[in-house]
Amino acid sequence: MKTMNYVKICMLCVFTLLLTACGKDDNDNSMDARLCRTWIEEDTEDNITYTHQLIFTQAGYSGQELKKKYDHTTSTANTETRDFTWKWKDSSMECLVLSYGAGEIKYLENVWIREHYLNGKLGGEWIMMTDANYMK
Repeated sequence: MKTMNYVKICMLCVFTLLLTACGKDDNDNSMDARLCRTWIEEDTEDNITYTHQLIFTQAGYSGQELKKKYDHTTSTANTETRDFTWKWKDSSMECLVLSYGAGEIKYLENVWIREHYLNGKLGGEWIMMTDANYMK
């Protein structure tokens, strides 16, 4: 009888550990899912609109950065698009490493993702971005 109780307790401990491990993986995936969308930041100053866009995808942990400058007085636009791969710096998920190739790396530090907002410090500058689907 005591042996049977011992086996039940051991099985309960193993089952509890398995549930804990699954919970951590689910949390990691949900953080990636919260990040993987199109984020946009716009600012208008002196008849010039600046648009900064970051697109994160889980497929291959790739992404794209788009910077657009539109001059309303001359109706001219300049657009710069760059591809990158991304990964979390460590398990704290507070810093992203963006690799643009040829050894060029930017860090998005102090990452804070809320329901429709992403903010942090990208390459030394603070950004506050909104989910592009939320803006529509």
